[in-house]
Amino acid sequence: MQSPVLQHRVYPLVGAAPSRRRLAAGIALGLALIYMPSTGFAQDANQQTEMSSSASAKKDAKADEKKKVDDKKDVQNLDGVTVTGIRASLESSQSLKQNASQIVDSVTATDMNALPDRSVTETLQRISGVTVDHFLADNDPDHPSSEGSGVLIRGLPYVASQLNGRDSFSANNGRSLGFEDVPAELMAGVDVYKNPSAELIEGGIAGTVNLRTRMPFDNPGQVISFSTGINEGDMAKKSKPSASFLYSNRWKSDSLGEFGALFDVSYSELASRNDGIQTNPYVMRPNATDTAYYAPNIAAGSPTSTVYVPGDINWLEMQMQRRRIGLYGALQWRPTNDLEFYSQFFRSDYNLEWDQHNVQTNESAYNNVLPAPGTAFNYNSQGIFQSGTIASNAWRGDPSMGIPDGYVNYYTDNRIQHQHTRTTDWSNGFKYNINDHMLLSGDFQFVKSTSDMQDFSVFGQFYMPPAQVSVAGTPSLTLADPSYLANPGNYYLGAAMDHLEYDYAVQRTARLDLEYNFQDSHWLQFFRVGVRATNRDASSNNTGGNYNWGPISQIWSASNYTSTGLDWFNQIPSWMSQQYSMSNFYRGAKLPTTLWFPSYALVSNYAKAIQALYAIESPGGWQAQVPGLPGENNHQDEDTKAIYGSLYFGSEDALGIPFDGNIGLRYVKTDVSANGAIQFPSSSNISGSTANLTPAQLALFSGAYVPISGEGSYHNLLPSLNVRFKLTDELQLRLAASKAMTRPDINQLNSYMKLGASWGGPAGQEPTITGWTASTGGNPNLKPLEANQFDSALEWYFSPTGMLYTTVFYKKIKNYITNEVTTETIQGQDFAVTGPRNAGDGNVKGVEAGYSQFFDFLPGAWKGLGVQANYTFLRSSKIAGTTSCDPDHANGSCGADYIVTNPPLPMAGLSQNSYNLIGMYEYGNWSARVAWSWRSRYLITAEDSGDTYLPMWNDAYGQLDASVFYHINKNMQVGLQMNNLTNATTRVLMGPASYVNGVVDPNLYTRAIFENDRRYELVFRATF
Repeated sequence: MQSPVLQHRVYPLVGAAPSRRRLAAGIALGLALIYMPSTGFAQDANQQTEMSSSASAKKDAKADEKKKVDDKKDVQNLDGVTVTGIRASLESSQSLKQNASQIVDSVTATDMNALPDRSVTETLQRISGVTVDHFLADNDPDHPSSEGSGVLIRGLPYVASQLNGRDSFSANNGRSLGFEDVPAELMAGVDVYKNPSAELIEGGIAGTVNLRTRMPFDNPGQVISFSTGINEGDMAKKSKPSASFLYSNRWKSDSLGEFGALFDVSYSELASRNDGIQTNPYVMRPNATDTAYYAPNIAAGSPTSTVYVPGDINWLEMQMQRRRIGLYGALQWRPTNDLEFYSQFFRSDYNLEWDQHNVQTNESAYNNVLPAPGTAFNYNSQGIFQSGTIASNAWRGDPSMGIPDGYVNYYTDNRIQHQHTRTTDWSNGFKYNINDHMLLSGDFQFVKSTSDMQDFSVFGQFYMPPAQVSVAGTPSLTLADPSYLANPGNYYLGAAMDHLEYDYAVQRTARLDLEYNFQDSHWLQFFRVGVRATNRDASSNNTGGNYNWGPISQIWSASNYTSTGLDWFNQIPSWMSQQYSMSNFYRGAKLPTTLWFPSYALVSNYAKAIQALYAIESPGGWQAQVPGLPGENNHQDEDTKAIYGSLYFGSEDALGIPFDGNIGLRYVKTDVSANGAIQFPSSSNISGSTANLTPAQLALFSGAYVPISGEGSYHNLLPSLNVRFKLTDELQLRLAASKAMTRPDINQLNSYMKLGASWGGPAGQEPTITGWTASTGGNPNLKPLEANQFDSALEWYFSPTGMLYTTVFYKKIKNYITNEVTTETIQGQDFAVTGPRNAGDGNVKGVEAGYSQFFDFLPGAWKGLGVQANYTFLRSSKIAGTTSCDPDHANGSCGADYIVTNPPLPMAGLSQNSYNLIGMYEYGNWSARVAWSWRSRYLITAEDSGDTYLPMWNDAYGQLDASVFYHINKNMQVGLQMNNLTNATTRVLMGPASYVNGVVDPNLYTRAIFENDRRYELVFRATF
């Protein structure tokens, strides 16, 4: 099966002309298939299912010579040549790259139901210029993932995703498929396009990833394939199954032509564990004697008068359970040699649950951290904290509550998140040779995706006695009396937090393409023109827009100033709390790992927990989210219309060397509208004195939802040029230039704003408003990102499985999007509004190089050795410094008067250096593969949305994976797949830190270190 837009497909015509009855029957059934899914409009760049006109088989000898490699590959697919093994996979992928009409890299499944890696994301990271994030979300540095998530091409996240050449997506992932949602077992191959032609659907200025599935006509007859396996992680210590089954066949009928059917199903589970240690942000602390915030002479022992002190450390364990079900079916019918109909159905069902036990400091301002009485902190030569006995001078309520001064406020947080994503993609189409030199093709596509998410946390609280803390090497925390943590009477239920989401999206697409072949031209090969239109309805019900935190019992609540007011663990129902041990935490880190937490029975049953917590919480405490409140549902409608034309040309001798290529233009018009609301704060958000508020300001606490809407419209002209010069039969030079665009993510276009106020003031006094804030869910007026891009590639194919290539590229990007703070006036009050804006322009440039070869010249079994290697160097311009509202570095306030300007930063996701090194062996009945992937430091997000409000970076990261298989016979094999053999550490860095007085701390401090499982899977495969 070929990847889209790779070549001009040829289906030879044989036999006599069909009868009118057969032709009429074919058209009638084809039209019925087309109109079953929906009545939308779409265009498909999927040449995989494209039948070329009969004229292609009648071209003169010179034209046939130009396309002989492409035509041979098509005949191979029709005749059902099935390739297996590492060597055959490389040969197929290399042939696709060599004969493509544009710059593309491919990975082909080595066997039925088996990409080289266990997931699509892990497969993609082996391609030059492609990197993946190892987090559950690409902007969430607190939750690593064992399989990776976001896919970046040449350091950019703006990747278009396609399934068999058609646009596809996941509802919770905006415009792209969540590649971790897609079962790798259903894939025949993966293609990555880096500089498009006009036929390719717009949307990826980074590139386009196309996932290919099989079709029944790919094989000459019946194929039955299945696999089964069991996997386990060395930290999770839970065995989980996987299985897949494929059946494909084709039949001929004298009266109705040829039929084909394929069915493919997969099921897999994964259990993994991740341990992490976090250091809270370092705050610049002068050597002051203001005891409200600083310890006297806090810089004692430091060579500098200004020191940098972290807000203590956190540690967490996350247990993850993942279940992924995939279903794929395909029908093909060729009633005549000139007509073909097809139908493809794909469904991915992804369930993820993770349970996190987190021990986290809860000091309201990191300035409260200071040395315990009679001690001093240890600093390095730059005045950066290294170790010391940490205490707190924060207010602790009435002394009768029995909480000693100096103890540090901590959470024991039990958090459980459930996520279910389902994506259905149904496409029906046709191909019809109108005459000897014209081909008409088209199809209709219906995509529906839904995503449910429930995130619920309950926080226990306790006060940590002054503890010896070290951040050198692996951070540690040691208590003089560990028994303190074993007493449930030292913990109480402090708070709860929930977050509910439901995302829904439907897209109806249709396309129509016409191809005209030039039979008598020495320059022109063929011309394609097509139209495409889409309609997408998307809605997001995101309760409250943010995470809904509320108190259960707190010392700062007036009703809890007595010891009976707090919900101590030894006083609440026993089922609501439990002692939990983090077994062999971080493979032996020196931290307290047995503590009391809210119980799994409480947190895992959201409905039961609501009633139980209501029964014991203080007045005005936490209230659960109520789905479907007015204004919380954001609805968007987007229509696109596109038309393109592409001319393919080539000559053997016009320029002295053979060359071919294509030039094209694509025009796209986009209309988008969004409906949402402004949510005003309610009276329950009043946390202090209102004496200084005006009546107009008090009126803002109405809790009202005021409807708002927005819309945008824009059009783009996207020219493209791809030229290939065949310097020799083995050496070729490619030149490519194009303009690409990426629409803003769906969540960036939300029409939603939530208003709020920041409360603060001197310790011991009732808080007052220190600033008015607002956050927007999106901005419907955002412009699309655009990129002018240029590539030059030199490729040497010196054997069927041997190549050496290098590519130089440059992208000039316009309308880069980032979050910023602006001041807006709403009902007479100035608000500091945080939301997405088009921030400006930038550029990315770099070099890719790759090499692969089997050493066939070696003697005997040594000839089974092979190697693949690729390297990418990237450099980007820095994006102008964004503005942010930083409460921790603004002394507890977050209003218009506390906006800080961050220094310029590189584009998020871009590693300057990355490479893959893969060793291969295939000889006799054995095949093996060892793969090392590495990337240098990159920016995760310009502003962490959690507790730090700082830029977050992923430090350099490398991971070693391997597999070994033994072929029992030509039909069956057994093997072992292994991941993360070197126990890689994910290290997150934070900084630089900006302050409201303009001072910038340029240091990058370690925010977190994470360790994940080593994973092993025993696999059995069979194909008949």
